[in-house]
Amino acid sequence: METRYQDIHDFITRQEIAFNLPIEIISGWEWSMKEHIRTSLFYKFGRLLTGNSDNKPVKNITRPILNLAYRAEDIDLKDIQIYVDDSEKYHLSFLIKKYHDDVFVRENDLDTFFDEAKEEKIDFGGALVQKVKGARPQKVPLQSIVFCDQTDILSGPIGVKLFFSPDELKAMEKVGWGNKKNGATATIDEVILLATNEKKLDKQSGKDVKTPGKYIEVYQVSGTLPADFLDDAKDEEDDYVKQLHFTTFYQNSEGNKQGLTLFRIRDKEARFKFISRDGIYGRALGYGGAEELFEAQVWTNYSQIQKKDMLDGASKVIFKTTDENYANRNKIRDMKNMEVTTVAEGKDVSQLDTTPRSINLFTNYVSEWEEYAKSVGAAYDPAMGKEPTSGTPFASLQLQVSQGLSLHEYRKGKYATFIQEIYQDWIIPYISSEITKGVKFISELNAEEMEYVSDCLVRSEANKFIKSSILNGQLIDEQQVEGFKQRVREEFTRGGTKRFIEILKDEMKGVTLKVKVNVAGKQKNLALIVDKLTNIFRQIFANPQVLDDPRAS
Repeated sequence: METRYQDIHDFITRQEIAFNLPIEIISGWEWSMKEHIRTSLFYKFGRLLTGNSDNKPVKNITRPILNLAYRAEDIDLKDIQIYVDDSEKYHLSFLIKKYHDDVFVRENDLDTFFDEAKEEKIDFGGALVQKVKGARPQKVPLQSIVFCDQTDILSGPIGVKLFFSPDELKAMEKVGWGNKKNGATATIDEVILLATNEKKLDKQSGKDVKTPGKYIEVYQVSGTLPADFLDDAKDEEDDYVKQLHFTTFYQNSEGNKQGLTLFRIRDKEARFKFISRDGIYGRALGYGGAEELFEAQVWTNYSQIQKKDMLDGASKVIFKTTDENYANRNKIRDMKNMEVTTVAEGKDVSQLDTTPRSINLFTNYVSEWEEYAKSVGAAYDPAMGKEPTSGTPFASLQLQVSQGLSLHEYRKGKYATFIQEIYQDWIIPYISSEITKGVKFISELNAEEMEYVSDCLVRSEANKFIKSSILNGQLIDEQQVEGFKQRVREEFTRGGTKRFIEILKDEMKGVTLKVKVNVAGKQKNLALIVDKLTNIFRQIFANPQVLDDPRAS
């Protein structure tokens, strides 16, 4: 039987309650997305699920391994190559690349965005990003999700809780929030007034308690929803349509929860993209980097707590005596150093041995779990920067590092594909629209770019020179042309590497740009190439005469 909802506010309330319940991935395995995120956060930051206030030690083996994954799976945006896939327009690739590298990336802080999405994916097993106004996508913190389909995050409506200060909420009027034309049921000023003067009923005293309301909770709901959630549902032929809602709740004078709509529209865009890490069929998030260390972290903490209890016991100095009256005659706690005490004849006083003889078992147990965690997280000692055993051959160490990072390289490739998808669908169309408006910026050219621009300039100026000579009835002298080219090249080089680059307004209007993104050059084994070159140079330095052989040279 289909569930019917009164309105969007009833839908949010009931979905938020349902999100707290776990799902069954397979017989015998229940999983809760909310609890998964909570546990991952706790273990990442060295917190205990039972609380850290009861004097329990924590050895955080999760964070160092996650930090290694962040570094090993990082993608430098300088490696993103944008070019025009058109033989007639390929020369525009240079302009687009320089605009992207020197202007677009810096203005939109894309490097930070991709770092945030990468860390989210590694920590929780997945990252959710959404398209917003402007060029820079936005990472959706998984902690802010109040409901979604726990089997497939993109298959159903997604609800996200946002927090606004009154000033921030007031600024949203510029994009149409609080406007009745956009389906709002209250103005922004009315919402702020209700939030800042909200009253809650105290259960003990029965009196209204005024709350400060510094932050206003706003729910963003996006997805295919019942058509009657929209203001103009009477004109809708379909029962369900894609929608975008921004709503908030307040408590009335009777203490009942009431909903207000700030903004609602039909949503035609594919607003979200999701990347999974080591996907698991039947659940929204993949196998997270923190999750794969849960077991190791739990038993490491257990062993640390047991060791602490042993050390607490070993720190106590306890005496034993065969003299029944000794303790009554002597207060050992009050004795001073070097003080002499006496015992009855034939009696003895000695310290009780409290050495924790089994503590090494727990120390070894911790080491075993730590080694297990490193193997699961592909964080072997060479990759972690640990100094190798004396006498380890460099080539062997290099091979260990390469093999140890191979899993991270594999995951890095999957992340590169995700970045490419974001560029193709969201970023490149924005760049295409921006460069047609005209833009001028300063850029520093590297040696390869200087040579490329120089060759293009020399070729263009030489053609102009030849055409001018022919039109003036002069004979073409190859030496004269080469001399002209040399002067043009020298004049260009004297200008230095910093140059102003200008794309004129409407210069590319009507031009369809076929742009591809090559992320991180992941098809190249740079380590292997460098190793081979190093061996060649080492051989040459050891025996320079080898270059006398034309084949070797």
